[in-house]
Amino acid sequence: MKKAITFTGLGGLLLVTTATIALAGMGEGRHGPRHNPGQMFEKMDLNKDGEITREEAENAHAQHFSEADTDKDGYISAEEMQARLAARIAERQLRMFERKDKDKDGRLSPEEMTAGRNGGHHERMFERLDENSDGKITRAEADAAHERMRERYGARGHSGDTE
Repeated sequence: MKKAITFTGLGGLLLVTTATIALAGMGEGRHGPRHNPGQMFEKMDLNKDGEITREEAENAHAQHFSEADTDKDGYISAEEMQARLAARIAERQLRMFERKDKDKDGRLSPEEMTAGRNGGHHERMFERLDENSDGKITRAEADAAHERMRERYGARGHSGDTE
């Protein structure tokens, strides 16, 4: 029983710490911050020994809090949280824009906006949702897909929405 509690506690700490690093925007993956566990691990492993100690995890949390507390009053206000989220969204949108702007003219044409959709991710997603392959997604098919996502990724779902 004691081992189960310890394991659960450490698992919870790692989960919370990983979420903390994700929110801090550390690590840079294909989709931007928070999608590269390897880089997040490297960032947290302060002494570079290939292991994350409880102290290192706590330091990562403290660093995240300090970065979010922009007015350094010891608290994170709703405004600080919103500003941090807005900055992360803006950075992500800029990276997406730069990726799509193939001719690097600072503008997106209709072709650049839809590039990669034909036969790409959006097409595969549509086909996955359209269970009976009739070219339409019904509410029942969408609900079934949502339930599969909840089962696969837990109550929060893939997109991070909460209910």
